[in-house]
Amino acid sequence: MKHDTIYVLHKQGANNHYTALDQLLKQNSGVVKYREFSIFTKIFKALRSFDLPTLKKQVINFIFLLDLFFSRNKKIVLGIAPFDHKLLFLLKLLKNHCVYYHTSWAHWDKTFHPKTKKNSQKVFEAWTFFLEKKSLHIFSVTQTGKERMLKNYDLPADKITVVAHSLAPQFKEIPVLERKKNSFIFVGRLVPQKGLEEALKYFSHHEDAIFTVIGKGELSELVKKFALENRNIFYREFVENKTELKKEFASHQFLLLNSKKKKNWEELFGMVIIEAMSQGTIPVASQHTGPCEIISNDTGYLFEEGKVSEMVDYLLHNSVNKEERSKNCIVKSHEYFPEILAHNWKAVLILPPHDRY
Repeated sequence: MKHDTIYVLHKQGANNHYTALDQLLKQNSGVVKYREFSIFTKIFKALRSFDLPTLKKQVINFIFLLDLFFSRNKKIVLGIAPFDHKLLFLLKLLKNHCVYYHTSWAHWDKTFHPKTKKNSQKVFEAWTFFLEKKSLHIFSVTQTGKERMLKNYDLPADKITVVAHSLAPQFKEIPVLERKKNSFIFVGRLVPQKGLEEALKYFSHHEDAIFTVIGKGELSELVKKFALENRNIFYREFVENKTELKKEFASHQFLLLNSKKKKNWEELFGMVIIEAMSQGTIPVASQHTGPCEIISNDTGYLFEEGKVSEMVDYLLHNSVNKEERSKNCIVKSHEYFPEILAHNWKAVLILPPHDRY
């Protein structure tokens, strides 16, 4: 049996976004290896700080990139932000290889994207070539992303497969814990676009509800201040252990994501949503692309930006069927386990015609 090696090449992406791909390769006696293309700044910083593990990792990445010039037919899943000018260089490296594109971005009309610097006509043309010609297959994290890509590029629908991010196996088990009454939890980066300040101010004036914040980031001190001043607000630093994180979800009724769209960012998926749902925690989120695809009327609540107070007020003061929605969340989350999503990656196992690359 042929042993496939798939290289995931990204800037510094999260390897856990490829759990289902890893599952597929294991089922077919293959392996996934991770490499990064943005390395020189990291090498310089590693040298300055004598960070040997990082230096070793980046040297491996450098050797891999150099080898791309002299090798052929490697299978590479490329993760790169839309309209990033670095694609011009990467296309030269990837000329003789089988390339697949993986993206969570949902906007493809060039009006809303994260990489706006150096957006020359040459860059846009390179992206058109990459999507329409070079990429053997495209994997979109959302159906919305697929539909908008089809609208803006000359692509057959069967060239794009929707494959959501998947849950870690630990989330299959649910701790038996009593949920705190009127309890809300946020887990993630503590940054302004997560709408934390607005949420914290709300809960500081509503002592009948509990708000727990877990994470780290530039707003850590602000969250600590609110937690010290309000007996119903709690702060816990980033929880890496999945077992501990499950317990936090399982002891709260609602997950709250008050995301705020910026000029180059929105909530494109929301791993924390499916993690919370797996524990029966009901998601309550802004109407961004990711939450809108995951959350239905049977599993949670969506609200317009700027209306988080109205949404939480409704949940606190109206009779909502929390038990039924909680059960629905658990059932829905089963769709996001690696063994279910693995087959969505099957296009990477199909050998392309030799004239395609």
